[in-house]
Amino acid sequence: MSESKTTSDLVWGIHPVLELLQTKPQQVQEITVQKSKGGPKVQEIITLAKSHNRKIRFSPFLKVPGIPDANHQGVIARVAAIPTLTLDDLLAKNKQPGTAPLFLALDSIQDPHNLGAIIRSASAAGVNGIILPKDRSAPLGGTAAKAAAGSMVHMDICQVTNLVDALKRLKEEGFWIYGAAAEAERNIYQTGFDGPLCLVTGSEEKGLRPLVRKHCDFLVSIPMRSTLDSLNASVATAVILYEILRQKHQKE
Repeated sequence: MSESKTTSDLVWGIHPVLELLQTKPQQVQEITVQKSKGGPKVQEIITLAKSHNRKIRFSPFLKVPGIPDANHQGVIARVAAIPTLTLDDLLAKNKQPGTAPLFLALDSIQDPHNLGAIIRSASAAGVNGIILPKDRSAPLGGTAAKAAAGSMVHMDICQVTNLVDALKRLKEEGFWIYGAAAEAERNIYQTGFDGPLCLVTGSEEKGLRPLVRKHCDFLVSIPMRSTLDSLNASVATAVILYEILRQKHQKE
């Protein structure tokens, strides 16, 4: 399987670091633990790191470079490049007969906290893969990993040069493309989500870019009962994903 990789980075927080050591220990290059921090979870991280021959350092004081207020919980891991799949690999991995894959494409989600929260919701909702543009996305770094609460290592992530071309390819493979748009006349409860599909969500400031919107088969909205006309991008994505999941369960 061919993979592209992001740059080397830091991951912090007990749960994200523990998940990495439990599932992909080969990605962990070094663990740094604050001496004053303890507890069973920190000890479990130390034990796992030793069992996988990962380097461990102890420091009297820890801080994440460039993010002085980061809640590292006394644990920072230096990790190797996070692997990402090509679109060909993602499609090949989800071509089992009789299955209807659910992909999520993110258009211009540039806040790493939002990206991490979306990855966490997508993992919980059973999304088979997330498609990100290489140049219009927040980095798959420590901030996103912390917000994803350990779920990033369980999610297949694909990075593409051109999101519109990726959507065209998905259509050729039989996928229906649903775009989230606050002004769409059809809401998610009036929509039947069926077959292989890809949900596309954009940034909360500008939504989907015009060309991305043009290549969606359907535009769907979330009904609102207040003066608010939009939700946080991660919240809106989660709401739509769980309606898709509900419909899938109902059919099963």
